[in-house]
Amino acid sequence: MKKTIIFFILSTFLICFSSGCGQNSGNVNNNVNKSTETIENVNAQEIEEPKEPVINTARMTFTGDIMVHSYQYNEAYDLSTDTYNFMHNFTDMKKYFDKADCVIGNLETTFGGTVSDYPMFSSPDSFLDSLKYAGFDIFTTANNHCLDSGSNGLIRTLDKLDEYGFNHVGTYRTEEESQNILVQNVNGINVAFLSYTYGTNGIPIKNPYMVNIIDDSTRDKIKSDIEKARELSDIVVVMPHIGTEYKETPDDYVVSYIDDMFTWGADIVVASHPHVLLPMDYKTVTDPDGIERQCFVIYSMGNFISSQTTPPRNASILLNIDIQKVDNNRATVENVTFVPIWTQFRGTDGKDHFVVRSVYEMLTLPVDEQKALLRQKDILRLNDIHYETTKMLLNEDVPIEQIKDEYTFVRP
Repeated sequence: MKKTIIFFILSTFLICFSSGCGQNSGNVNNNVNKSTETIENVNAQEIEEPKEPVINTARMTFTGDIMVHSYQYNEAYDLSTDTYNFMHNFTDMKKYFDKADCVIGNLETTFGGTVSDYPMFSSPDSFLDSLKYAGFDIFTTANNHCLDSGSNGLIRTLDKLDEYGFNHVGTYRTEEESQNILVQNVNGINVAFLSYTYGTNGIPIKNPYMVNIIDDSTRDKIKSDIEKARELSDIVVVMPHIGTEYKETPDDYVVSYIDDMFTWGADIVVASHPHVLLPMDYKTVTDPDGIERQCFVIYSMGNFISSQTTPPRNASILLNIDIQKVDNNRATVENVTFVPIWTQFRGTDGKDHFVVRSVYEMLTLPVDEQKALLRQKDILRLNDIHYETTKMLLNEDVPIEQIKDEYTFVRP
């Protein structure tokens, strides 16, 4: 009986296998294969490494006021050739500019085709050769001396800057030109630059579009400009020519106006006009979307080069601002440093000789080289500049034994 039952079961199994049951078995195998593929796909997704973020960084170096007085003209003039040579002015600065991705200066003179001193500045065209050699990229031209050579001189100045390959912002030849926002691609980061001046020393502006003005009547325009610049760029830099000359603290209305610029969307503000070094600061702004944004301001860097040789007008800094952009996010200020500098205007032979120097390099020269290059009064002044600059910007008493070439302005 048991044998009969076993034979029946085996027969049934063979019949089922050879007929319709084989189709079901095939479906099972297919499902297993699909499940295996799904597992393999999931595993592939699980082991796929995340993409590295795309990070762009750039260093912008800013200088203070670029001025050319008669002392500088006279020193640069060669009677035998009837030419001016300013090439030595920035030989010490070039190595610092070479480290930057973009160098920006406040051009506080004009190139009107003539040579004239204060109060109506017009510099020889050859001064542009020294600026090009140094490594400048952009000039802010909106300042109280931009019309010193008249409207034609303003236009000629912009023409000469174009001829030398410099970008410029703040003054314009046409209304159409004035409506454009200067956006510079710096190492993959789109940086917008805006520039304004409080006035033109009473010289009438022939056409309103020729000079960007900053006062209470232009608040709406400046706000609109900043908002437009923000749409076109990754980070916005505003350079207002504003404040009180030779005052060593920023005016309350300047601080307030710049705070408004940050609220409107500016990220960096580099101001000028006082001709002396003023403090700098980090600001935290909460945008309408509730996100906090870190901003930076310096209220004046003083004179980069000039014949204003009396303290504190002969001291300044190179301001380095490192920015960073991650993926498609807006760029941010990552680090700020500064190099204390000084304009030497006379050599040990008693002759005028204008060269912008690093305070650190001068004070760390071997004694014999230092004595050959610098007068004793200059060495004393350099020591004072080191103390005054670090005290002003870092709020620290840095001993001369701890002097550095470049200092970091630490975020609070």
